[in-house]
Amino acid sequence: MLVITSTTTLVPDNPAAAYAAYRQAASAVFLAGTQGLKYKKDHYDLAVDLSKAGLTYIDERADEIVIGAMTPLWQIKISQAIQNFAGGAISKAISDVADKNIQRYGTLGGVISSKAPFSVLLPILLSLHVDVQLQDKGCMSLDDYLHCPPMGELVTGISIAKEAVYTAYKAYRKLPVDEPYLVGAVAMRDDSWRIVVGGRPGLAAIARSASEELTEKGMAVKENVAHLASEELDFGNFGTCSESERRALTIEMVRSLIKSAWKGYNRYVVKK
Repeated sequence: MLVITSTTTLVPDNPAAAYAAYRQAASAVFLAGTQGLKYKKDHYDLAVDLSKAGLTYIDERADEIVIGAMTPLWQIKISQAIQNFAGGAISKAISDVADKNIQRYGTLGGVISSKAPFSVLLPILLSLHVDVQLQDKGCMSLDDYLHCPPMGELVTGISIAKEAVYTAYKAYRKLPVDEPYLVGAVAMRDDSWRIVVGGRPGLAAIARSASEELTEKGMAVKENVAHLASEELDFGNFGTCSESERRALTIEMVRSLIKSAWKGYNRYVVKK
């Protein structure tokens, strides 16, 4: 485990001050829960501790749920607004995290900014309409942010559009404590579907052609859609799972998730 050290540590009381200090330092790192442990460089001129920057909140509004970057995962998991949204997929995924320290100390900002290829949460969030909020840089869609090169940004939070949607997800692991080697999320809305695959081992990505085919033609083509998702995305050999195994497993996974999302949407969303 890497230990982050710094010549100076700053604990600002707002995100604007945090970002200004970060930009002025020759080398700097944001400390946000367990996020700092991912960095390969272990010493910085400045460590900006975000614990007092006012970024811990869950704000349910008329048309969106806004979550601050420093909100711990456990707090998101137990939020009634999150539990009642999209079939509770976000809360369920956090509960599935075997490492209780990650649940307790990990933060939303750490999940978003780390862009981890084997994250379970990112595919679920990507299946929804999510915007990432950036200090001094406005907002951008989560999909654009994940595939955008580093730009010295400070993630201050995300906004999730409130909508009638149900997301089904699955993460394949050898053991419950292992990092998943394939992750999928399928979201159903009244007018569209979205299929996402992560752990390819590349970043979570939307299977756009498969999503459009399912949206246009419906459940009757779910088998073709499952194969299309496997064919249109890139997969690789990594860890205990090969490229061919990931492709084959994606067909099975997407087929199953389409059925689960359809059942969940009609059982829990339509009846509301």
